[in-house]
Amino acid sequence: MTEIVEPAFERLAGPEGAPFTFVLIHGWARSRSDWHPVLPGLREIAPVVLVDLRGHGESAPGQDMRLPHVAADVRGLVDRLGLGRVVLVAHSAGSEVAAFLARQEPELVAGLVAIDPAFGIPDEDRGRIEGIAGRLRREDPLAVAREHFAGFGPSPVLPGNGDLVAAAPSAVRELFTEFAFGPGALHFRSQATEFFAGFPVPVLAIYRSDERARTAREFLTDAVIKVLPGGHWTHHEHPGDVLAATAGFLSSLEKKEAHHD
Repeated sequence: MTEIVEPAFERLAGPEGAPFTFVLIHGWARSRSDWHPVLPGLREIAPVVLVDLRGHGESAPGQDMRLPHVAADVRGLVDRLGLGRVVLVAHSAGSEVAAFLARQEPELVAGLVAIDPAFGIPDEDRGRIEGIAGRLRREDPLAVAREHFAGFGPSPVLPGNGDLVAAAPSAVRELFTEFAFGPGALHFRSQATEFFAGFPVPVLAIYRSDERARTAREFLTDAVIKVLPGGHWTHHEHPGDVLAATAGFLSSLEKKEAHHD
């Protein structure tokens, strides 16, 4: 039986009559505060729900951090709030949660916007990821996460205490390990290739480099892929461009749905 944690969240109004609600899913070791740069613009399009994943932000940790369980938390929240159809907007490891949920519940998810997603990294990186997972077991997970983030370039938006890390040590350690190596993982390219074959939900994927985008095109064959050069927190560095890309993506979805009707 899948354990469900009721995550902390914020629900913010948008235009009346919007056909969906945005659900925003942050990345590893972060919190819902990550979305502030794009929040005003998203609220002009549709209502918004911001989620803290289990063990992150203000959410309780739960018993484990396996991807199916974390995705089920978000699914449960969508049900409890009666959101109807949603567009999932996710960053980094949050994109793995969003993609897993979209694959499981395509009738619920109108679209997926993945910002510098963690899924589909080259299989040659497995040794490096195993090394980080080992350090997270042996050392202070928060210190390891801070060091890891430093390599991605600074984030202009921090949690309220000014720390790059906004999660419990156990959550930092276990989410990283489970999302890479646990059941349902789509972290590596070989896993993502199988996972995204025949993917039932439209995808916009925004990457920080041409190299990452080239890798993604090998398995996201039907997705809209855009590159916004810079660091890992693309929605902080390029909020206007992310909003414009998202609005254009949603407009194309609406036209397709109108054509099918």
